[in-house]
Amino acid sequence: MAERARYVVVRDGAWQQFYFRRGGRRLAVDAAEGPEEFGRFIAGLEPVGPRGWMDDISCEAAAVVDHDRRVLLLFTWHLETYEERRTLFAVLARTWPGWEVRWAYDGLEDVVAHVGLERESVRSELGTRPGGPLFAASPDEPDFTIAVTMTYREGPQAHAVFGENVSDVLAHGPDVVRHLLPVTRVSRLLRIPYGGVHIDVPARRVAAWTRGNFHGGAAAARRLPGWPGWEWTCWYDAHERQQAASAGALAFAAPDPSAGVRAWIEQLDEPRPADGTESEARAALRAVLDALDPTSMECAHDRT
Repeated sequence: MAERARYVVVRDGAWQQFYFRRGGRRLAVDAAEGPEEFGRFIAGLEPVGPRGWMDDISCEAAAVVDHDRRVLLLFTWHLETYEERRTLFAVLARTWPGWEVRWAYDGLEDVVAHVGLERESVRSELGTRPGGPLFAASPDEPDFTIAVTMTYREGPQAHAVFGENVSDVLAHGPDVVRHLLPVTRVSRLLRIPYGGVHIDVPARRVAAWTRGNFHGGAAAARRLPGWPGWEWTCWYDAHERQQAASAGALAFAAPDPSAGVRAWIEQLDEPRPADGTESEARAALRAVLDALDPTSMECAHDRT
């Protein structure tokens, strides 16, 4: 199965796109090796013409290395837990000193917008399709769990539904409150889910966060299609804001930062040669992970 990734290098006002069919799963580790090593890696990939973009469902990971503005913009579908994502930004803060590191919350749309192209040019039907049935989430699959909290005059409620993207819930519009069943009710989640939606019914406000990315340009939108007259707020990856807004209806278990470091070390061990040797860049990345203090790690990216 392909794990398609796109890479864009911006230099001296011009940009060049590159493609790697198997790059999605390894993009985070490749980028974490720092701008010099990542740049050499990208230079060896297949170049793509300026019109050769995929859509947002075909591209599983992407990165923009903007030397002019010293910005690294990236996303990947292959960080399976909140802890792995948190570790990524702790590492990038050390291996990309002097660079601004941003997460592409609208996925490939943010990538093309960075180089001046229209977001809609890579938007698939997933960004505009109607919402489907909202089944109960499995406690063992946080990567396919969306937390939905609601504030009513009678009090708050919390639900956990199965979904591949937060947009699966947002696509229902305000009618989503009628599609939530008693079987999806929860009060606590033992792992940080993929994302969440909070709906304040009396105030007509909706907000959402994700540790992945949105489909349909929700992060950049001022108003959500399908929610006319409602105030929309993107919470980026701030799951804590949903917990606070739920007024006690939902609690997230505290993340285990050391679990993210362990997962990263396992990723580095997988392709390690039998003789135990590593490139200088990979050995340096391992040293960064060894030096991390999991108890003090904070995300190093934007939360507006």
